[in-house]
Amino acid sequence: MDLRRRSAVRSALALSCLVAGVPILATPTIAAGESLPASSVSAQSAPEITSVVELSSGVLLLDVASPAMQRTVQVKVLSPSDTSVPQGTLYLLDGNSGRTDDSNWIDPTAGNVVPFFADKNAFVVLPIGGTGTMYTDWQEDHPKFGRLKWETFLTKELPPLIDAKFNTNGRNAIGGISMGAEAALMLAQRAPGLYDAVAGYSGCYTTVGGFGKALTDLVVINGMATSEQMWGPVDSPAWREHDIFANADKLRGTKVYLSSGTGLPGPHETLETPELARVVIVGGVMEFGSTLCTDQISQVLRDNGVDVTRSAQPVGIHGWPYWRDELVRSWPLLESALAG
Repeated sequence: MDLRRRSAVRSALALSCLVAGVPILATPTIAAGESLPASSVSAQSAPEITSVVELSSGVLLLDVASPAMQRTVQVKVLSPSDTSVPQGTLYLLDGNSGRTDDSNWIDPTAGNVVPFFADKNAFVVLPIGGTGTMYTDWQEDHPKFGRLKWETFLTKELPPLIDAKFNTNGRNAIGGISMGAEAALMLAQRAPGLYDAVAGYSGCYTTVGGFGKALTDLVVINGMATSEQMWGPVDSPAWREHDIFANADKLRGTKVYLSSGTGLPGPHETLETPELARVVIVGGVMEFGSTLCTDQISQVLRDNGVDVTRSAQPVGIHGWPYWRDELVRSWPLLESALAG
C-alpha cells in the first residue's frame, strides 16, 4: 500500500472514531457492570452440549459446556430446510456491537437471518457473547467476561459437538461482520482445513504496527480491556501469529468472500431513517475505511494464491441492511463450499 493510500485509511478510520466517539467498527452495547455468567465448568471436563431448547420452528438454543472457557456458552442453531440428508455448517460471528445475551445475526432489526435461511440447506451456528473479544484466546482473564478462549471453543470444542449432534456432512464455513470479519479470517488461518469457505463483510484486517495496534485497542476497549491482556506485549510471538497479512498463504484452498461499500448512502437510507445524519456520516466514513482495508487484504491474499471473490459495491455504509444484502450475494459461494 503506498503512503497516500495508507494515509487515507488512517484518516478515514480515525475520523470515524472522532465523529462517533466510540470504538472503531462498532458502537459498544455493554452496560456498566455487565458481565457474562461466572465460571462453572471444570477445565478438566469434556466439552458437551448440556441443553437443547427449541425456541421456534427450526431455531434451537444450545447450552455448551466449555472447559476452555470454564463456563457454559450459549449458541443458537438454525436447522436446514432438508434434514433428511447431511448438510454443511455455517458459523456467523457478530461485530463489536454484538450483545452478550444474543446474536445480532438473528435479531429481526439487524441480521434477520431466520427467514433467509428458512429454505436453505445448511446448519447455521450463531455464537453468543463475543463482542469486544476478537473471538480469540486471551492470555489474561478479561475484566468483565472472565476466561476467554474463543478460538479454542469455536475451532476445537464446538465443531465436533455440532457434527455429533446434528446430521452434518463435515463441511464448514465461517463469516462475520466488522470485527467478526477480521476474526473469521483469523480463525480460518489458524485452523487450516476446518473451513471450506470464509466471508468477511466490511472488516478491517490489520493488527500490526502502530496503526494496527490502535485499531485492535479500539475493539477490545469495548469491554474495558487492553490488547496486551489479549495477546501480551506488542511484537511478541502472539501478535505475529495473529497477523492476517503475514499468514495470508494459510488460506490457500479456502474460498474467500470479502465485501464492502464505498461509504456513500444507498437504497437503505431515506428521510425516515432514524438519526439519518449520524448514520450517513459515521457509517459512511467507517465503511470507506473498511473498503480501503478490504482492497488491501484482497490483493495480498491473491498474491499468495488464495481464491478471493471481492464484492465492491458502489454505495453502502457500515450497517446491517448492507450486510444482509452481502449475505445474499455471498450465499452461492458459501453454499457451493458447504455442499462440496
